Amino acid sequence: MRIFITFLVLGFLGLNGCVGTKDNNKHDLLIHWQQIGNDVNKKGESFAKLTIKNIGNNTLTGENWSMYFNNKPCTKVDVEAVSDQVIIKRINGDFFEVKPSKSFKALQKGDSLVLDLYTNSAVIKYTDQANGFYFVFDENGKENFYTPSLEIGQFSPEMAKISETDTYEVEDEFIRFDKNKSLSKVELNTSQKILPTPFQVTEGKGGIDITSIKEIQSSSKTNKQAKLLQAYIKEATDNQVAIVEKATSKHFIALIEKKVNVPNSEEGYVLNITSEDISIQGTDKGIVYGIQSLRALLPLKGESTTIKSALIKDYPRFGYRGFMIDVARNFQTKETILNLLDVMGFYKMNTLHFHLTDDEGWRIELEKFPELIEIGSKRQHPDSPYATIPSYGSGAKGIDDVSNGYYSKADYIEILKFAQERNIEIIPEVDIPGHARIAINAMKYRAENLKKAGKSDAEANKYLLNDPNDTSEYSSVQGFDDNTICPCQETSYNFIEALITEFQAIYKEAGIPLETIHFGGDEVAKGVWEKSPICKEFMKENNLKDVEAIKGYYAVRIAKMAKDNNVKLQLWDDILHHAEGMSPENLTLNAWDNSWGVGTEDFGYKRANQGYDVILTSVSSLYFDMAYTKEIDEPGFYWGDYNDTRNIFNYLPTHFFDIDHKLRLGGELTVDEMKDKERLTAKGLTHIKGIQGAIWAETLKSIDRLEYMIYPKMIALAERAWAQSIVKRGEQGVVIEKKLDQQWNTFANALGQREFNRFAAWGRNYRIPPVGVQVKDNYVSANIAYPGLSIRYAKVGEELTEKSSEYAQPIQLDGAIQVAAFDKFGNHGRVIFISTNNKLSK
Repeated sequence: MRIFITFLVLGFLGLNGCVGTKDNNKHDLLIHWQQIGNDVNKKGESFAKLTIKNIGNNTLTGENWSMYFNNKPCTKVDVEAVSDQVIIKRINGDFFEVKPSKSFKALQKGDSLVLDLYTNSAVIKYTDQANGFYFVFDENGKENFYTPSLEIGQFSPEMAKISETDTYEVEDEFIRFDKNKSLSKVELNTSQKILPTPFQVTEGKGGIDITSIKEIQSSSKTNKQAKLLQAYIKEATDNQVAIVEKATSKHFIALIEKKVNVPNSEEGYVLNITSEDISIQGTDKGIVYGIQSLRALLPLKGESTTIKSALIKDYPRFGYRGFMIDVARNFQTKETILNLLDVMGFYKMNTLHFHLTDDEGWRIELEKFPELIEIGSKRQHPDSPYATIPSYGSGAKGIDDVSNGYYSKADYIEILKFAQERNIEIIPEVDIPGHARIAINAMKYRAENLKKAGKSDAEANKYLLNDPNDTSEYSSVQGFDDNTICPCQETSYNFIEALITEFQAIYKEAGIPLETIHFGGDEVAKGVWEKSPICKEFMKENNLKDVEAIKGYYAVRIAKMAKDNNVKLQLWDDILHHAEGMSPENLTLNAWDNSWGVGTEDFGYKRANQGYDVILTSVSSLYFDMAYTKEIDEPGFYWGDYNDTRNIFNYLPTHFFDIDHKLRLGGELTVDEMKDKERLTAKGLTHIKGIQGAIWAETLKSIDRLEYMIYPKMIALAERAWAQSIVKRGEQGVVIEKKLDQQWNTFANALGQREFNRFAAWGRNYRIPPVGVQVKDNYVSANIAYPGLSIRYAKVGEELTEKSSEYAQPIQLDGAIQVAAFDKFGNHGRVIFISTNNKLSK
């Protein structure tokens, strides 16, 4: 049985810590990290104590060792305040080195050294902790690596407060109980069993037993779709139906390739279920979506095999329904991506934006540049100037399938074909000109090797991405000082051109055209190229007044390059901060920076009104790596917002400013306060091509963590991407919020009664939220955010399982109890402990 929880807090706090690589003849050390508080000084820094304890027999002297670790991403450590016994420095990114100073006092057995870590960012969650600790001992000129034991001190709930002015609520059992009180269980009709919600459903009389279906009637044009449906029926009923050109049995499913009369006829479909047979009509794409809707009605565990008669007419709101997954910061295997694509296909998502490269990883094999994989597919202790350094706790040698891994060409082709069967386009992203540390190092490494092999400088440097004489000083958002391509030399454009042709070759081999390529364009650091001799000369030659103008030149140049290669170009909308006036032709922008209260909320709308095609990828609602809640044991980031499934459900793509929004540090941004924000014009509305969720991978160190963060959020994203807008002309505020409340109740029931059990049947992980609790007059009441889940309880000390007592009415509290929500497969959410003095603990 898989236990679906955030993580076991005791696993982090256990006094035994993680086991180190102990050797009785060498060192035995323990690292203890304890967060103390946030906003502790005038600088607004957070404060933690890092203790190095000698628990072995050998003395730790002040010679021949260094310690390495990763701090919370995107932060700086006050290196002057740590200790006079060590010297600490940032190597690059989140990677730090600690060495003994001349003042270091040797640690005998039982001795400890406490280091003060002041960081310029709040630390409110266990996933914020420093990690990836390892030592390197220089023993007779040989580097020996040692991983110490690790203890993480317990957080208190108060540590979830970012600063003195932070008033955003920290969700607990009592708050959850109040939120859940408005929910009620409902019986789901046919329309409500299909997510995303179809455009029109007319229920008929009677129904058909799906196990009576013997055949799928299909022409040669629809056989690929027929095989997909055949597999889905087998999965749900264990029945093997035949695919035939002409059905001979009474009960069959007919696939009819013919456009239906709906606004988006390419993706629309009609699904007709009668007591005799079933038909699905549409284009090749429409038939796939009709199949997915039929799949949604197939029986789940404990359900009847009879499907009610219904006529379903359906089409999507947006043509682009996307999800971005970052596999560069931390990797996900081919099998994980295939599972993701199957879930996306089921919920009628049609675009996977594949973030394949970044400063911390390069994950795609390109035959022309084997150095990219050699340098960028694994993280390790830097043994050369080209190595990809440890990040996000990956340690001295990296972790297979987490920090280390890549997709071979064959893997990628398999992924492409699997996606195509489900109507999903895969857009590869190579993030440049920033976020390009690996590409830069790999091309330097390539040039060095070619020169050693006797090649000319011109041949060796053909794809060089840096100016060797550039002394510019900068630091990216993630803390890298060497991650930006030089756009002032022709060799950089040789590389970019080669990237396009390499990807085109892979797609061609898969039999699938490369329609769109994404070249990032985001977060180019201030200070880049300012001291580059090549760029100074380049600016004179091209009459560019400053470095900002170089960025504009670069953007226009790569846009032309993509057009010349018959590929659409997609970029993060940051690019237009530097390239105002850039032609919108052949260009699509991901508009992401709409954090409430910071002044950028309408940037996406502005771009659309200017005539740019826009994919709304709003950090405030659509970044799935943002934590569900503010609680210390909910994993994820929070720099953009806190983002639970309800927040995504409330997302109104074309009506941002018609409801109030919570602010990340407390309070609200009201409709009235947003009255001067730029709304979508009629022209702008036509340029909103769709919406896209996104998950960045810094905190994703397993498939379970990935799936926990994206499910069930993905379903709410699909609902907003496919289903028609709930907002009518002129509606605002309370009117819309009341609609959202009503529709959320139905949606929450659909998840609790069916979709969670579907995930469990598929073997997918997902977040079951902890229960809400009220303790009154020595009685415990409990409720859940998704009606259909069961609540079970047991005494503390007993095992809590799906066979434990089911909650039906308030429980008299005559001893400490534990309570959790369960699905039908025995998976449960975080366990809540309730003590007899009415105090709750986790």
